[in-house]
Amino acid sequence: MAEDVKEQLLRYLNDAHAAEVGGLASLKDLAEGTSDADVRQVVTDHITVTQSQIDRVEARILALGGDKSEGKGLLNTIIGKGSDLLNIFHSHEDKQTQDVIKAYSLEHFEVGMYTSLEAYADAIGDTETARLATSIIGEEQMAAERLGRLIPQVATSALKNTTGIPAAA
Repeated sequence: MAEDVKEQLLRYLNDAHAAEVGGLASLKDLAEGTSDADVRQVVTDHITVTQSQIDRVEARILALGGDKSEGKGLLNTIIGKGSDLLNIFHSHEDKQTQDVIKAYSLEHFEVGMYTSLEAYADAIGDTETARLATSIIGEEQMAAERLGRLIPQVATSALKNTTGIPAAA
């Protein structure tokens, strides 16, 4: 049996909620594990924003009569933790660089996800969900921009440890 538009909207919102919950766990790990003060600040700032996004998406799900899907959030968290195993033999700087790249990529994924949600909500006449998605898109774009500016900084941080040469600013 096909989903009705409300069921599909709730599924999209639950997917967004799960992505945010999984992303929050990864951001917290990055903030705790980084030795770069700039990375820590950007990530800590976005942790606060991400928690707000989780709360707002959850409130929208509940307002539409749905309930949030804990299982998807758990699965995304496990997947995020599993990728840590790929970096087990990398230096701290390499792992930090990979973590910032993953966070940057996640923000772009979320922009796409919320763009889809916004279009769907607009198409079915749900202006409140569309406005929520629009506001979150802006927050995700800002986070991606801030993280993107840090990639060269963290990518060259290993130079000091391997060559004794400070990384170029």
